[in-house]
Amino acid sequence: MATPNTRLRPAERRRQLIDVATGLFLERGYGKVSVADIARAAGISGPSVYRHFPDKETILAAAMRAAVDEMSATTAGALAAPGATFDDLASAVFAMAVSHPGPLALWRWNRRHLTPEQAREMIAASEGVLGAWTEALRRDHPEVTADDARVLAWAVLAVGGSVSPSRGRIGIRRYRADLELIAGRVLRAAPSTAPRLPAPPARRSAVVRPDEILDAASELFFSRGYSAVSMDDIGAAVGISGPSVYGHFPSKASILVGIVSRARATLEVGVVGAAADSGGDPIAELRALVRSYAANLVSSTDLAVAFTVGREVVIESGGEALLAAQKAYVARWVALLEAGGGVDAAGARIAVGAAMTIANDFARTRRLRRRPRFHDELVHLMDAALGI
Repeated sequence: MATPNTRLRPAERRRQLIDVATGLFLERGYGKVSVADIARAAGISGPSVYRHFPDKETILAAAMRAAVDEMSATTAGALAAPGATFDDLASAVFAMAVSHPGPLALWRWNRRHLTPEQAREMIAASEGVLGAWTEALRRDHPEVTADDARVLAWAVLAVGGSVSPSRGRIGIRRYRADLELIAGRVLRAAPSTAPRLPAPPARRSAVVRPDEILDAASELFFSRGYSAVSMDDIGAAVGISGPSVYGHFPSKASILVGIVSRARATLEVGVVGAAADSGGDPIAELRALVRSYAANLVSSTDLAVAFTVGREVVIESGGEALLAAQKAYVARWVALLEAGGGVDAAGARIAVGAAMTIANDFARTRRLRRRPRFHDELVHLMDAALGI
């Protein structure tokens, strides 16, 4: 970290501010970080930050662009090596993700704060990376269809993006080796070979106004982002005025609490049902949890909203119980995989993280969500990531 007396060239100072801001955004949440906080952490004055960036939003966009550029450079560098394979490409990106996970985590969890123009720019750059990965995969595996290759490339990228900024006690080499094993399993799970499963039960239509409001708000928060949706927007979606919404919920935050509470209940119901149907077999129970989780992602946007809205917003809205439930839910998956999957606790945590990242990333990506067999494919890829 720089001190106030440190003199850096403009490009170096800009890079430093991006790195500092990335760390703060991940640690506290974007909404909890000010330009003054970034300046203080960088060891310079607030006005000095404005010589490089006009506002916090531009710093975030620059940080995300740096993440995409790093991914692009790593992809290009790996593919430029003589005889480079798709496995070499994945290995290079996993090495980057494990040693420096912050930028990828920032992109995954904070892109909702971008302006539409910034988001389009980032998506275009990301599409270039995905295209290069898809071409490399098809070159090594010509038997894979173009459609399967694109989805599989997306899934392997999600595996790389599953690395937590805090790896705990899992070493870099171990983490990277496990990610490579998981990616290998995922690559053998072509979406077109996904077994057909019973369709998830359709969600029952709301019969009372509060449920209608929660349903509408969940869809809006998912499609636009929490901060971009107003009470007037929610009211219009259910055919009432914005002020009328206050007759049912005192604030937008209280609506979010309703949504995350439903998500929490969904997780709890899935756990109870999986345990009851498994006959004491940990892998059977884990399989049931995978199917329950995927079905709920398909049939409702509640879980996607709960896992996408920033942690700081959920906490401020009274959602501490949901965060605790999420943590316990993930821990149950880890314990079941460790008990029945022949892996240790560290391997189980890495595999569960990869499977859930695939599920959550796919669920909040509209073009994947619209696929005709999305539920079947999601379960197939999650099972592969877990090795069950």
